[in-house]
Amino acid sequence: MPFRRLLLPAVCIGIVLTAPADARSPYAGRYRVAIGPDSAGGLELGADGKFRYVLSEGALDEHAEGTWTESGGDIRLTTAPKPVAAVFARGPDAGADAATIRVRLADGRDLAGVDFRLGLTSGSSVAGYTQAEGWSFADASERKIAWVELYEPIYGVASPHFAIDPPASGGLVFVLTPNDIDTVDFANAQLERRSDDFVLHHPRRDLRMVREK
Repeated sequence: MPFRRLLLPAVCIGIVLTAPADARSPYAGRYRVAIGPDSAGGLELGADGKFRYVLSEGALDEHAEGTWTESGGDIRLTTAPKPVAAVFARGPDAGADAATIRVRLADGRDLAGVDFRLGLTSGSSVAGYTQAEGWSFADASERKIAWVELYEPIYGVASPHFAIDPPASGGLVFVLTPNDIDTVDFANAQLERRSDDFVLHHPRRDLRMVREK
């Protein structure tokens, strides 16, 4: 199941980008995300110094609100209040007869599509991704897991390096608490003006923006 369906619905694009821009500010107005046919969203800079941002792309829905400043054409965005980051934690083990590794949300729902790396006591490692029912070795009898690293690819959430002590052959459960996972943490992020467009320096990648007329 796509991760976005396990969360509360994201802010609707049609609702977010509705407030009129104030012509008193040279950069106040609406900017459309222009990064491909499967992406929709935009940015609105208000003359009151506040901004609103939204993006929908595949399984990703994200948004942000906060304040913006401009000095000599240098436009900066900061999300306010600062969002609380999503976090991975180790949950209670499920026992040796359960799936080798399983990831759940904080409310107990299973989460598929989480990338992982398992370090074995033999010195080798295994990479893969979870299914709704977890993931298991075909034969775990001779394999002992020494460490685990997890990565949620849609929102880019990485876990710490989990040392498994004592090493285990299965039944490992990890819990992802989403918190404000769908809120982008713009921290003095730049909206860069170019000759005929803008680039929003998103924390994970650059987004081309076109100003609406």
